[in-house]
Amino acid sequence: MKNDILPLALAAASQLAVIGGKAQSLGKLVEAGFPVPPGLVVAPHTRLDELDSTRLYDGLVGPFAVRSSGVTEDSAGASLAGRYLSLLNVDADSIVQAISEVRERAHSQDGENIPVLVQEMIKPVCAGVAFTADPITGDRATTIVSATRGVADRLLGGQLAGDEWKIVQGKATPLRRPENVANRRLIVRVARTAEKIAELFDAPQDVEWAWDGKTLWIVQARPITGLPEEVSWEPPADGVYQRSLRFGEWIPDPVTPLFESWLLPRMERRLHDWLYEQIGQVAPEPLHVTVNGWYYYSLNWLPIPGVAFRVNFFNIVRRVRKDWRLAAPMFPQTVRFAYQQYEDDWLSNVLPSYRMSVSNAEQSVESISPSELVALVDDLATAAGRYFGSIATVAGSAYKFEQQLAQFWNKHLKKALDVSHMVLLQGFELSEERLPRLATLDWSTPIVSPGSRPANLVELKTRRRDIERAAEAILAGSPRRLRKFQRLLAEAQHVVPLREEQLSLLSLPWPVMRRAVLRLGESLVETGAIDVADDVFHLSHSELISLLEKPLDMNAIVAHRRLERSRAARLTAPLWVGHIPFAVRFMFSYSNKVMGAVRSDTAIVHGVPASPGRATGRVRVVKDSTQFDDFEDGEVLVAPLTAPAWTDLFDRAAAVVTDVGSALAHASIIAREYGIPAVVGCGDATSRLRDGQMVIVDGSTGNVELSPTASRPDDGTTG
Repeated sequence: MKNDILPLALAAASQLAVIGGKAQSLGKLVEAGFPVPPGLVVAPHTRLDELDSTRLYDGLVGPFAVRSSGVTEDSAGASLAGRYLSLLNVDADSIVQAISEVRERAHSQDGENIPVLVQEMIKPVCAGVAFTADPITGDRATTIVSATRGVADRLLGGQLAGDEWKIVQGKATPLRRPENVANRRLIVRVARTAEKIAELFDAPQDVEWAWDGKTLWIVQARPITGLPEEVSWEPPADGVYQRSLRFGEWIPDPVTPLFESWLLPRMERRLHDWLYEQIGQVAPEPLHVTVNGWYYYSLNWLPIPGVAFRVNFFNIVRRVRKDWRLAAPMFPQTVRFAYQQYEDDWLSNVLPSYRMSVSNAEQSVESISPSELVALVDDLATAAGRYFGSIATVAGSAYKFEQQLAQFWNKHLKKALDVSHMVLLQGFELSEERLPRLATLDWSTPIVSPGSRPANLVELKTRRRDIERAAEAILAGSPRRLRKFQRLLAEAQHVVPLREEQLSLLSLPWPVMRRAVLRLGESLVETGAIDVADDVFHLSHSELISLLEKPLDMNAIVAHRRLERSRAARLTAPLWVGHIPFAVRFMFSYSNKVMGAVRSDTAIVHGVPASPGRATGRVRVVKDSTQFDDFEDGEVLVAPLTAPAWTDLFDRAAAVVTDVGSALAHASIIAREYGIPAVVGCGDATSRLRDGQMVIVDGSTGNVELSPTASRPDDGTTG
């Protein structure tokens, strides 16, 4: 058979089966005038034993890059990045052997011979990748450029983080600069070149580039596969909304219609009604919004200039004049003056009433009529909202106590002891009550049975007491400071076991509420409104009430909503939507800083420090309970958030990293209980981190970095 060796310049007009997807794309770039390293393509049927090696590099200057160019490689359907082999710095005498190795790898993978691309090696000062749409959010108006010293193979293989820039409308903003290898002018040039390539191919592109000090070379261009669909994250109402506060810390997925229109609003309304009764705080509607199926909690009740500021100011002042202790929990500096009465109210009134409501519902749920089931759920949802009011004051006070302790610690002790204040809040005996465990507040998800407790309690307690004694020894020369430290420590430690117990008990009504809703679904199945009882979760509250009175076939609508929720789950939802006032940004950033947050230049993900220490392990991204069995001992758990149903994974995890969360989140509390580092509220950790990456998690500073010994992620070697 005739041997085919085609110059890269002719690849654009050649058959795909002969030159492959990668070479065809590069050929089109050459034809369009983009600087591409000179090269040629060896067709798949070319016999290597008859190949005149001098033909391979005639007119080319070595060393060479020998790369795969599969027929479907770099296509819109699948880039196949990392599936095949690339060999760099190949000398002239080794070209034939290198071509053979690339072919053999592809043949072992797919059983086919593929075209092979041979190009001159560039000797770059720096190199990297440009995405002409944000691969995390899908924003087509943003270009992301990464850069590293020399060739980019370790960057492409996930072994190196490199510098990262965000370019919007020609303006470049550095996101991370551990190597500082490219100036702003070069980054903008790379972005503009990549954007021109995207225009040429009429699709967002993943462009590999290299800069040798004189020429900006284009090494590869392919469509961005798996790019989130282009959506707007503008909220449907004015104001500021967040995913990582209160109810949002328990909702890892797009919400179902019944949960969003029934349980959530009843809980929210009762919570804010109670806050108004206590301190006069007004919360303007809407109390939440959903954007692209994702839940966002309203922060428009905060005491800052905005919608409710004036009303709240005068209402709260009036309440304070009547009983100033009611408003004391609003501020870390005054929380200790009112905490005890809120704790007593929870233990003496709220919790017993909550248990009684659940017990009564459990006795009747299987026998009452549909209308009575609706009333039962209404009552339990309202009770859960009131219970959340106690969480806001009791568990919420835990964070305020901790913040006071952290400020003292950072000022007087951290430098001498070189540990986080969080070690003082570990190693406590926690409630042994075996409770149903939620994966989410959304009642469409089944409840998990109770699990086990950590085995390292004694070790954590011993370490805590050693640090306490060391701190007291340092402060011994100042009795005033020592007394203040002991008070702050006692207050913060007192709330630790109560906080975990209180949050766990929130789940009490969920099994019976879920059963009540499924019974309503069963009644709709009998009338033909839906196919299976579980479909009821994809109806709105008003639809459910209407269907109980007048049946209507809703199966097509339910199927559509299931599909839409599945699509929404593939999006990377931002932590914030709406206009974020400066005061809100400052409030949250200051709070994180007090907890110890210090962004590292080498961090690939950064969030809120939640549980102290450093740990190294391989990443395992776990999106939901169906992936729990995939998690292995010693891995780093990377999740949207964690809830009680996730607790058993902590016993096997080296560390925990979440998209959503705060110091009050489940991941923060349980990671401390198990003595493993945790970083929460990262926003997009599940999108940025990949299975198999070796990372270092620093739970004291909030940084997640690639380990110096980082292995390639599971998708293999970049091809």
